[in-house]
Amino acid sequence: MKSQLLPEGFRDSLPDLAGKEFLISSSFLNLMKKNGYFLIKPPLLEFESSLFFLTNEKDNIDSFRLLDPISQKMMGIRPDITLQIARIACGSLNDSPRPLRLCYSGEILKANNNGLNLSRQITQIGSEIIGIEENFCEKEVIDLIIETLKKLKIKKFFINFTMPTLIESLSKDFNLSKSNLDFVKEKFRNKNYNEIENISKKLESISRKLLSLVGQVDLNIKNLRKIKFPKYTQIEINNFVKIVDKIRKKFPTLDLFIDPLEVDDSNYHTGLAFKVFSENLKELFTGGNYKVFDENCIGFSGYVENLVKESSIRIDNIKKIFVNEDLTDNFKKLLHTKGFVVIKAIKKLNTNQLKKNAKIHKCEFYLNNNKILRTD
Repeated sequence: MKSQLLPEGFRDSLPDLAGKEFLISSSFLNLMKKNGYFLIKPPLLEFESSLFFLTNEKDNIDSFRLLDPISQKMMGIRPDITLQIARIACGSLNDSPRPLRLCYSGEILKANNNGLNLSRQITQIGSEIIGIEENFCEKEVIDLIIETLKKLKIKKFFINFTMPTLIESLSKDFNLSKSNLDFVKEKFRNKNYNEIENISKKLESISRKLLSLVGQVDLNIKNLRKIKFPKYTQIEINNFVKIVDKIRKKFPTLDLFIDPLEVDDSNYHTGLAFKVFSENLKELFTGGNYKVFDENCIGFSGYVENLVKESSIRIDNIKKIFVNEDLTDNFKKLLHTKGFVVIKAIKKLNTNQLKKNAKIHKCEFYLNNNKILRTD
């Protein structure tokens, strides 16, 4: 049978890759469980009105949409599980004690891909803390990310901090119209500040100053403090500096960067957001602060596909043994206790056939007359 073409951004995960993806997801969930996070499993699709209640569903261009044949309402396939966790936290779990710690692992679908991630079906892992004191849990979140990366044997990474609502503060200070705000946001996204002076020369000047502060935390935070900003922007900057200073003191050896004008496309982060990149610039985690009505929250999501590419953990050190089809249940249990993965023949084989099939199935061992033998 000829291989069938899949849509752009979709792929089959074959055994080796699927095994590593499962290992990473399960390792992460086990770590979250040990740290007091409860597993939650939202549905793959919902009515758009509930799926995007934190954002403006009309602005959502990243979700596959379909018409529910039963209710005749529009539904969306989740492009981000965080949105669902927020809905559940203020709905079904509204009366649960705060802070509420939840974790998850599941598939998400994106209608569009981006330059850093060409896949449109992604396994997303993550955790959320709902109902916290403002700017209180950044250390816990970063600790969990560091511990996850250690478990996955990813040694070199850096964290880039951004200000997702800075552009809204600039908009207030300069009284930008909706069209001008969209124009400035697009300029910020492309790191191109030409023509902003047509709206305001002062805004253009501030934009260029902020652009010059993209880079490592220590020097650029110091310089950021020296610049005077308009009222609402200054409040935003002061809050950002305060949080980043606190994080730097807690993690003095981490590679930390800032990018004040990075545009956050989640449309729900507030105050501080961040992305964790590998040394190869693969986006491993993204997260930040957000609000669910009057509750302060913080969380992060990881992308298993990129974690697989950067992780040096191996699944090929599993001990596999090939056995005859008449293996007794008791002997199989004994092999399991010795750490073997048991691959059983579908018919009775002689010694030579056992050894040959063991090699075909990439088993390091085979069982012959109740003796464990090596294939080499």
